[in-house]
Amino acid sequence: MNFYSPHSHRSGQPWPLGRGYALRPHGLLLLAPFLFAQLFAQSGADVFARSCANGYCHGANGQGGGAPKLAGRGFDEAYIISVTRAGVPGTAMQGYGTVLTRPEFNAVVAYVASLNGIVPRAGDAPLPALSGDALRGRELFSDPLRGFARCSTCHHVDGVGIAVAPIARVPSDLRNAAATHVQNVSIGSDRFPALVVSQGGRRVSVYDLSVVPPVLRSADANQVNVSGAANWRHSNFAGSYSDAELAQIAAFLRSQLN
Repeated sequence: MNFYSPHSHRSGQPWPLGRGYALRPHGLLLLAPFLFAQLFAQSGADVFARSCANGYCHGANGQGGGAPKLAGRGFDEAYIISVTRAGVPGTAMQGYGTVLTRPEFNAVVAYVASLNGIVPRAGDAPLPALSGDALRGRELFSDPLRGFARCSTCHHVDGVGIAVAPIARVPSDLRNAAATHVQNVSIGSDRFPALVVSQGGRRVSVYDLSVVPPVLRSADANQVNVSGAANWRHSNFAGSYSDAELAQIAAFLRSQLN
């Protein structure tokens, strides 16, 4: 396309597109979402080229290298988001949920989706503006200075963090939040508190909470025993935050989840 600047063209006249075609000014408005979506995917291609396209990873244009090809695999967008965010345990595929910025993450997901025939969208809906406690709470949620003692080690909100333990609602007391889903799990002679990810098939997957960050473990169902609620306390992992800071994090969570 050969768009000309509206400032250098007479008002009301069509913009030439070459090959005898022309586009009137209102046509630009109709094309804007499509053009923005294409630019969004191109931005993702740039992120992919920097992070994933070397010969040891997924190769140029996702055609495969040391890691499997990504192009034309029939992946849906939900799967692409999940793997990009959390990685694939037991492989060299790390999670990028806390490595990339939100715009970079969304862009690279759009790019990989486009390699699988999914038309890129114009991006997410505008995020709610944050201010005061909610803005400070967002910073605290993924504060890199706290290492693995930050909330985003186990929780994913607003494009940041790892969804070990999804947050369905914001508890009134973050420090002493109920941990009713944490179970006592045994794999062979190894016993530990865990969150069960999948159960009922031939394999069982759990997040082992005895280590930080939690580790995703899988084993044959006949090797796994889930024996009821564990004596595990959220307060043991919220110690790096003051009560005032937890109140700010709660304000951020309510701005996103309520």
